[in-house]
Amino acid sequence: MKHKRGKMKTHSQTWLPIIASALLLGACSQPAQNHAEQFDFQEPAQTQEETTGKEVKEPIVIGHTYIPSIQFAPSYIAKEKDLFPSELNVELRHHGADEGLFTALLAGEENLVIATADEMLQARSNGLDLISVGTYYSKYPVKIIVKEDSTINSISDLKGKTVGLPGEYGSNWFALQAALKEANLSKTDLKIQSIGYTQLAALRTNQVDAVVGFTNNDTVQFNLAGEKVKEIELSAGELPLLSANIVTTSEFAKTHPDELKQVLKALKNGMQKSVDNPQTAVEATKVYDTNLNTPEAEKAALETIKATNLLFAPNGKVDFTQDIEKWQKMADFLGTLDGVLGSKVRIDTAVTNEYL
Repeated sequence: MKHKRGKMKTHSQTWLPIIASALLLGACSQPAQNHAEQFDFQEPAQTQEETTGKEVKEPIVIGHTYIPSIQFAPSYIAKEKDLFPSELNVELRHHGADEGLFTALLAGEENLVIATADEMLQARSNGLDLISVGTYYSKYPVKIIVKEDSTINSISDLKGKTVGLPGEYGSNWFALQAALKEANLSKTDLKIQSIGYTQLAALRTNQVDAVVGFTNNDTVQFNLAGEKVKEIELSAGELPLLSANIVTTSEFAKTHPDELKQVLKALKNGMQKSVDNPQTAVEATKVYDTNLNTPEAEKAALETIKATNLLFAPNGKVDFTQDIEKWQKMADFLGTLDGVLGSKVRIDTAVTNEYL
């Protein structure tokens, strides 16, 4: 298995929210350097005597789907606090602007990647060898967001209203469809408007009556901007939807079971440290995210990780265990949507808790 070297590129995807000076979801950014590269640091080459008798292990690479941000704090904490066993040689990698979500994973350049359940199921349904081995967000992050004085208080109240979302794709779109179905509404009962990642501006200027957004991104931005809003739950119960998960390939899991268990344990411990002390997450992220260099940026990051911690561990205790039954319900739901899944997905081969 080969791994790319050199300065890591950055990438922006639409699955996990962040706070920054501008919206990073669905937008490219300038390449960011990691803490070693800022100083052009290079480790001296080892002599033959130094390497003789030592087993040189290939690194285990964890992929992150766009530029460094506070949402990846569990990885940063695990790396900076030496929670990964040293013999595993774990590396963190951020994707390039033109890189597919699972491209490096399937090419053997990464060994794990953080991805949403819908993305993973879509790829799996098209024949890609992917399995989910642990939960990342234990709680679904998508909400309906309206102004505080809005008369909209439930999904049913959206009838006849204009609702804005980035576009008819991804987690926002699936969440809205699932919510409407449960409320016995159809897409024609409201006006759906694609607004890109301009939720704050669209709602503030009354371009839309409500937006579909992430509680740990959009709601945080509204609050930081002084715009008073309220969140509307998508369902009175629980929708058949899952969010971010830890994904690898069946091949890597089968050939490196012990290493996979150790990596998951370290990530879990890193996540728990974030939940227990959000400032720890900010400090670890600052090593990787060069944008966290002002009090304002640090405040935004802190508020974001506080909201994200509620997704990591709603009850304060991190648990990567996956709900297999809920995975099946999500696969069944996505299967009812035209053009989403290429073929039926067998959840018993696509999701496992074996390595936790």
